[in-house]
Amino acid sequence: MAADAAKTDSLRTKQKELKRQATYFYRQGDVYKAIEYFQSYLELNHKDVKSTYRLASLYYETRDYRLAKNYFDSVISKSPGKYPLSKYYRGVVLMNMQEYQKAEQSFVEFRKTYNGLKDKGNYRRKAQVQIDNCVWAQMHIDSIENIAIDHLDSTVNQPHIEFSPFLLNENTLVYGSLRDDKRDLRKLYMAEKQGQKWVYEKPFDDIVNEGYIHTGNAVFSADGQRMYFTRCEKNWQNKLICSIYKSEFIDNRWQEPQRLPYPVNDENYTATQPALGNNLRTGSDILYFVSDRPGTRGGLDIWYTETDKQTGEYKEPKNLGKAINTYDDECSPFYDVINRNLYFSSKGHPGFGGFDVFRSTGSAKQWTDALPLPKPINSSYDDTYFSTNSGTQGFFTSNRPGSFNLDNGSCCDDIFFFRYNDCVKATVVGKVVNSTNYDFFREVNSRYRLDLEYPKDNIPVEGVPIFVYSGDSIRNELLVSQTKSKKDGSFSLELDMGKDYSLIVKNYGFFDKKLKISTKAIDCTDTIMVGITPVNYIPEITVRVNVYYEHDKSKLLPKGERTLDTALLPLFDLLPNAIVEIGSHTDSTGTDSYNMKLSQRRSESVVNYLVSKGISIDRLIAKGYGESRPIAPNTNPDGTDNPENRALNRRTELKIVGQISSFYHEE
Repeated sequence: MAADAAKTDSLRTKQKELKRQATYFYRQGDVYKAIEYFQSYLELNHKDVKSTYRLASLYYETRDYRLAKNYFDSVISKSPGKYPLSKYYRGVVLMNMQEYQKAEQSFVEFRKTYNGLKDKGNYRRKAQVQIDNCVWAQMHIDSIENIAIDHLDSTVNQPHIEFSPFLLNENTLVYGSLRDDKRDLRKLYMAEKQGQKWVYEKPFDDIVNEGYIHTGNAVFSADGQRMYFTRCEKNWQNKLICSIYKSEFIDNRWQEPQRLPYPVNDENYTATQPALGNNLRTGSDILYFVSDRPGTRGGLDIWYTETDKQTGEYKEPKNLGKAINTYDDECSPFYDVINRNLYFSSKGHPGFGGFDVFRSTGSAKQWTDALPLPKPINSSYDDTYFSTNSGTQGFFTSNRPGSFNLDNGSCCDDIFFFRYNDCVKATVVGKVVNSTNYDFFREVNSRYRLDLEYPKDNIPVEGVPIFVYSGDSIRNELLVSQTKSKKDGSFSLELDMGKDYSLIVKNYGFFDKKLKISTKAIDCTDTIMVGITPVNYIPEITVRVNVYYEHDKSKLLPKGERTLDTALLPLFDLLPNAIVEIGSHTDSTGTDSYNMKLSQRRSESVVNYLVSKGISIDRLIAKGYGESRPIAPNTNPDGTDNPENRALNRRTELKIVGQISSFYHEE
């Protein structure tokens, strides 16, 4: 009897110690250690429902769907009312396992039994969305398109997680990975293309992969000179907070990254997974990113911001709205600048289970309804971090079967390459020629003594902007593509099949040329010819004026205002749709930095005056050049001062840099 009692006491002591260790690691966020101890503990005490629920949740977190389902089933059978969220999470797991009918039943049962007074997580609403998703998935379960999927090899994909693949150029892939499991840190790495195969090359620059901080989610500007990425650390509440950083490529190396200021980054909320678009009117970056800040519809939403063209500061971020964001999570945005498509992953839009990849066309706050990409890009597993350089091939990450994982067959994401084998784009070609507006040339030559040459009629025109809109009416049209005419006047576009479009050719101060085209009912090999489009082409014009200021001041003097009235305002009447840059310059007195700021303030004073005269701020861009662009030497050959030349360099110039389309939809 004494031996039995001792054995029982020893067993209780062991159980107590295992549970203590399991709870400790659970609270510390050490998921795999917590699983190990909870598993051992429950083998000795399978009646502990609370610990069973915790273990089920841990397997759910690590995406071990089979074991998560088994333990949620155990919780529901032992104590069906105590942990009502078990039915919700079991439904999610069943969707990942493509058991859609059982998943739908689990969500229905959850909605009947979940009577939480404060549903802070919107679980009843999410469950209804998931019921609709189950119905949608069953209707589309057999739909699959002819898309080749290649799993990148083991030099790139490791047993731990890979994420955020971004094609820097045709032979260089930048991606994130937990390669060094000893340090347990996510960093940026590079792979190079060797033949048709992607092979691990090296870690990214050390100045970006800083110390003991998680780093990832790199995105680069089109010219490769700017990169945005994220760094993530736990705050005092043990919450992982990510912030967005920016680095510039100067003198053939990446510079010290700068943390973006508030309101982009907020110490209390995460800002991560940047994507880059652009504002066609101002040319500035539009920064898309993921955040859980106030105003978020679900746990994580996609937001956007851009820099103010007058101050250079970031504007208050805005939520992309219900066309993109749902009451569940959205993540990993990627913006295709050429085709104006936003790709992102979501758990809340109808899909096959887990995160699916969706596409929406638009910019800033205007978007078409999000549509899921087809199988096999999407699956019942988590499919995220979609990126493409053409729309027909690219990369994404997934934890689908076949990934290089740890013991759990679906814990960790790998990078996959995709390629559409069927035609998904139609080619549109045309040509732009000149139709001269002689009245305009006579007027500007006479007023500003520019001596512009009269261009010949019917000759090819290079650099004419062509924009493509998609939509069922002018009111609903969205800009989806853009290009410019080449030296021979020709242009070509690749557009999605099966849609109607409006093609807008700039006509420089006159009504833009609008052409209706359709990619419906055409064969894959067909080329749509839109013929020759004549436009009243006007070359880039720079007008120099003498706008006077007091020494070291930026406020306009009355004489300067009269100059603007007589010299600049008439040009806005000649070109009522022109976007004009007001550029101010200084001589070389003072430091470079000071002169740059002074010239910027002077340009802003001109812009403010023109606005007071009724010119729309949307048509004006203030730009200070400081002393960087002199038109005459500031000193004589012997080094002595040249006051006359300095006066020439202290100038303001007006330059036509674009045009607001009569069909323009504001960003």
